[in-house]
Amino acid sequence: MRRSIVLLLPLAALLVAASPATAAGLDFNVTGGLDVAGSFDLDVLSSNSDPGFTLGLELMFDVPVVELGVGVEYGFSRNSGVADADAKYWHFYGIGRLFVFSRFYLAARLGYYDLSVDDIISGEVGNDYALGLGAGVGILRNLKVELIFNNVTSSLDYDTWAARVVYTF
Repeated sequence: MRRSIVLLLPLAALLVAASPATAAGLDFNVTGGLDVAGSFDLDVLSSNSDPGFTLGLELMFDVPVVELGVGVEYGFSRNSGVADADAKYWHFYGIGRLFVFSRFYLAARLGYYDLSVDDIISGEVGNDYALGLGAGVGILRNLKVELIFNNVTSSLDYDTWAARVVYTF
């Protein structure tokens, strides 16, 4: 039950913020990405994971030179490299993008990570915070491409490089 509430709260916040009364100065982003290179590290075992796809939503507040917002991302199932077990995750985060030139920016994400690995450890493996740092470039008015390194520290550490496409509505 607690897990369901944690998953629904960010989505409810996105819906409330999307109401017409609060829509001024807000942007919605749809993100799609690929975790290109990832590795899992358990105290006695390390392995490289297969690439995996991600899909997410972000609610962004435009401030001059900076975008600040919140987001949710789902990492689709991918082979963890450990006994053919699949890993997947939910990531709820705050994000900031600092534009250093007109189109180029630095990005940082900090948030809650819910990582699970099937068939090896049942249920949730890691409920911890993740830090992501990266950079990106605006290609078109509504399209950005970014590369972010994510580090999750829990009972099963997970590090990954993610290439993402961000479309702004």
